[in-house]
Amino acid sequence: MTRGRLVWALLCVASPAAAQISPGPLAKSHQQLEGALQCVKCHEGGGGRKEQMTARCLECHKEIAWLVQQRRGFHAGVREQRCTECHPDHAGSDFALISWPGGSPERFDHGTAGWPLDGGHRKVKCAECHKTAYRISQAATLSARKAPDAGWVGLERKCIGCHEDAHHGRLGTACDKCHVTMSWKTINRTSFDHDKTKYPLRGKHVEVACEKCHDFAAGKMASNPRFASCTDCHKDDHAGTATLAGRIVDCAACHAVTGWQPSTFTVAQHRLAKYPLEGRHELVKCAACHVKHPATVPPTQLGTSGVWLRPVATQCRDCHGDDHGGQLAQRPDRGACSACHTVKGWKPSTYTVATHATLRLRLEGRHAEIECRACHGPNRVGLPALPGIPVLGRAAVALSLQETECAACHVDPHGNRFSRCGDCHGVRTFRPSTIDVVGHQRYKLPLDGAHRAVPCIACHKEMQHPAATSSLVLVRWSFPRLQFAAPANGCAGCHANPHGAQFAQRRDRGACESCHGVEGFRPAARFDHDRDAAFSLKGAHAHVPCNRCHPSSIAAGGNPVVTYRPVSGKCEACHDKTVRRGL
Repeated sequence: MTRGRLVWALLCVASPAAAQISPGPLAKSHQQLEGALQCVKCHEGGGGRKEQMTARCLECHKEIAWLVQQRRGFHAGVREQRCTECHPDHAGSDFALISWPGGSPERFDHGTAGWPLDGGHRKVKCAECHKTAYRISQAATLSARKAPDAGWVGLERKCIGCHEDAHHGRLGTACDKCHVTMSWKTINRTSFDHDKTKYPLRGKHVEVACEKCHDFAAGKMASNPRFASCTDCHKDDHAGTATLAGRIVDCAACHAVTGWQPSTFTVAQHRLAKYPLEGRHELVKCAACHVKHPATVPPTQLGTSGVWLRPVATQCRDCHGDDHGGQLAQRPDRGACSACHTVKGWKPSTYTVATHATLRLRLEGRHAEIECRACHGPNRVGLPALPGIPVLGRAAVALSLQETECAACHVDPHGNRFSRCGDCHGVRTFRPSTIDVVGHQRYKLPLDGAHRAVPCIACHKEMQHPAATSSLVLVRWSFPRLQFAAPANGCAGCHANPHGAQFAQRRDRGACESCHGVEGFRPAARFDHDRDAAFSLKGAHAHVPCNRCHPSSIAAGGNPVVTYRPVSGKCEACHDKTVRRGL
């Protein structure tokens, strides 16, 4: 229950008869409204709703009505509340109409009035500010109170409402742009607009204490320090070595007010120097070349910064060491970096396949596609390890290899049977071999006839294994050696004899090639029955099918066998007597 409702309830209970006429005496400040005929000035029709009473209150208290309309002061924040909730009456002439939030003026939250007290204002007593001399706003003129303690309203929030303008209007009326409430001589750096001066503050200058540039001796500020150049305040930390085109430049040529580091000297500006920055050099930090306190440069030439602005840079070795450990020292250019590298990047090398062709090993076929490090690098997978950094240098790259023969890097799957890999293999790929039908002619068994269509693996059984993942020397070879030996015993070395021992007694011991050609096993193109057999085919015999005289039978192994020998050459062996008599 609010304070007003509580007082009203107590009055009604204490004096029911009096309440029918008046709840009780009015407060001293409202005594002019006492009397039965005065009720309607606050109560509509002698009673009325409390909302109507609030409107009547504001008709008298015009200063409060104005503050609420302007949305200023404490009452603007409680405009939705009825006046009687905080200011009840009819509780006696000595009753205090003001109910202070917090219990007293000293405990009142000044922020609810629209102006929180901070800094030095927190230490000032209420009466020192809320006095007639400072009540200068329209609210004060609207108030009916004219006594010395004529209320709390009427103060303005501008500093000059209470404080004297020490600058006599030259700097405006917003004191908080330069001062803070904690102390008059503490400059408010966050709001002071230095841009309105001849030297706007930018970058790190914003953080510099005012007294570093302005002399506050004797309470007066030196407002016009020199600032035509950086050296008016800053000394030359480079001792005259910061020059462009032979001329000493001001700090602003390489530095910004946002910070002394990093330098604002650009790559484009560096192109005007004796050593233009190109390629990867454009990304190198300045401090990597312009080091501090180099041992070979006297401190007097460096200045207080200690930075060496003019390092020697006529060749790569002025900055870069020989990462190849002197391997190229005997070359005419003594191993100049530019022979194989550019400023665009240390890798990849500019040493090309075409350049490699001038060496002992030309890079052709698959070799031309392999990365340089596969042979020259420290991690040579499948190859013997290279010497360490003490021999090769920091790059750990072997530039002069002795491995020029195939067998130095690749496994010989033939067990040294053949002298030159290049006779049968190309540098494009190891499989398939470059040996074709024509190339096979130089070996013991030329490929003629039907042999031309037979795949290699059909004769050379040792090839019947998966392709190796690598042929390099350190990769274990777990497959049979590829000897590619010629078959023994001629045709019988590859083909089974379908005739058994029928021709074993012949002079050629039944050599296949006596009757069969390489174009095909059937027919027996080289067999001439009149020449090679004891029975010549003449007359009607020339048209008799072979199987009428040479029948087939099943051998013990289940295979069919054609009987060619022995076969009788007598007529009665094939023809009966009836035929012979002409019957």
